[in-house]
Amino acid sequence: MTVEFLLDENVLGLDRFLKHRVNYRMVGDVDCPAKEADDPEIVKFARENGLVIVTKDSKMVEQCEFEGVRYVTFTDIDFAKKVTEYPGAK
Repeated sequence: MTVEFLLDENVLGLDRFLKHRVNYRMVGDVDCPAKEADDPEIVKFARENGLVIVTKDSKMVEQCEFEGVRYVTFTDIDFAKKVTEYPGAK
């Protein structure tokens, strides 16, 4: 089964690392919700199209959990943990 992702507007720079590696669409693309779209609209679109949302927005994560839509998230806390746990950081 091939998975396709929907990149939320707060991770749009991520596409340069994903290109040619995974299938994805981006909020703001043709035939996708506009960048100004609210979370429920984006989640509904993802659910209807079988997409996994990629976001850093905790409210979007809540909406995904409520609607039963799959998601991938990475928060600033995750970044901070990586920095503080980096070998030699302490």
